[in-house]
Amino acid sequence: MREFSDVIRRWSQDAERFVTEGLCVEHISAQQRHGLAMLSLLCNAKYKRGKNEPLTPEERAVVEKVGISIQSGKGTGKDSYASWAILWMLICFPHPKIPCTAPTQHQLRDVLWGEIAKWIRHSAARHRAAQSSFLIDEWITWQSDRVFFTDAGGKEWFAVGRTANPRASVEEQQETLSGFHEDFLMVVADEAASIPNPVFNQLEDTLTGKVNFAVIIFNPTRRTGFAIDTQTKERGRWIALHWDAEESELVPAWSIADKEKKYGRDSNQFRVTVKGLPPLADDDILIPYEMVMDAVAADDLLPLDTDPEVVGIDVGAGSDPSIYLLRHGPIVKRIDQINTDESEQLSNWCLKRLMDDAPMLAYVDVIGVGWGIAGNLRARSGVHIVDLKVSEVPAETERFHRLRDELYWRLREQFEHRCIRIPDDDVLIGELTTLKKNEDSGRVKVEGKKELKRRGLASPNRADALALTEYYAHEQLRRLAGRSRRQWRRPVGTRTWRTV
Repeated sequence: MREFSDVIRRWSQDAERFVTEGLCVEHISAQQRHGLAMLSLLCNAKYKRGKNEPLTPEERAVVEKVGISIQSGKGTGKDSYASWAILWMLICFPHPKIPCTAPTQHQLRDVLWGEIAKWIRHSAARHRAAQSSFLIDEWITWQSDRVFFTDAGGKEWFAVGRTANPRASVEEQQETLSGFHEDFLMVVADEAASIPNPVFNQLEDTLTGKVNFAVIIFNPTRRTGFAIDTQTKERGRWIALHWDAEESELVPAWSIADKEKKYGRDSNQFRVTVKGLPPLADDDILIPYEMVMDAVAADDLLPLDTDPEVVGIDVGAGSDPSIYLLRHGPIVKRIDQINTDESEQLSNWCLKRLMDDAPMLAYVDVIGVGWGIAGNLRARSGVHIVDLKVSEVPAETERFHRLRDELYWRLREQFEHRCIRIPDDDVLIGELTTLKKNEDSGRVKVEGKKELKRRGLASPNRADALALTEYYAHEQLRRLAGRSRRQWRRPVGTRTWRTV
């Protein structure tokens, strides 16, 4: 440490220099470089103020800021940026504390903590190859919930992860960032748009030390909340940065073009994932964007013992892929895709998955070429195969035009009442949040494939497979309705049925 004291002193004044020399990062985007410059400016301004040293005009403009807020599209390297900031504080400043939070264990442990581990390994390998004595993996210890300066033993001089559970009580949420005090303290909130507001209630009471600030990074999946406020009504109190994926060297042009083709530039999926802008509230969208993102973050939603495993198989036609979707009660466990026009190859592909998963039921859309696939699977799989024609009459003819409309509406209710959990799958999210609805003669009609094609959008294959799995509840309704003249319905917020 003494050998590198002069180098570390220079690094502490220039975060980008630490990233390039200390972590040996070769490719830094212009957005990341600007973010690192703002990080250096903010930290050094607060440090100089603490020592009563004169500030430059640039430093005076930022010294009172609560921290840095980065609203970004996907793929711009914001998680790498956050990991660099954490390692910069751990290496270049004495006895720092760095509480880090995210809405899910996956985001915190797998993504942010994974990025930290990656750059520790990368730096150590490069410095060993260069026969340098700066070996970050000997200075810093990485653990699954804590990263710390090795000589301090993990009791001080550390970064620690705490999940901000959106379903916890307000009191539990408020405790997420409480209890941290140190001269050098940086709060990091990853995917902050999905972190509940109470987590941040005590933030400014925590940031009272000499060099204390927050780094808030997020993809703006919601229109309201603390993270959005840092870019809007509270913008003057933050260094507010906006990273548009179209302006990032890290996001390939083909990826942008693909999303534009699939969802349209005016869609919320394109706004959020590419432009890094909050979703718009569209009255005609079947499932609002924020409902879908709530389902992505529903880590604590578990199946009941009585929930069956069911499969939805949407058989592609023409250039469309075929989708196999496995669902256990409220949880979408897996989505597989294959592009083939060969019925035997598709049958074998589905058969293998059915044999491995052994679901109770598999629903196959038999319109078009699907009937042949359903027949093959029925003869060879041993799984109960249910043929579905979504153009058929719904159970509630007074509410819906077709079975497809009814299944999609039931699916919407699952999202509305937070009774479903889906993977963070951009394609599925885009399909679900693109479909429109309207009411004709008082009956719900969901936008079909022909209407989507007229808008220049692709078929919603994954969403269709998911909607097929709602037939289990639909069939319950139909059977119950046949036993009684009383009307049956699903109570709000439940996955069971009762008479009314």
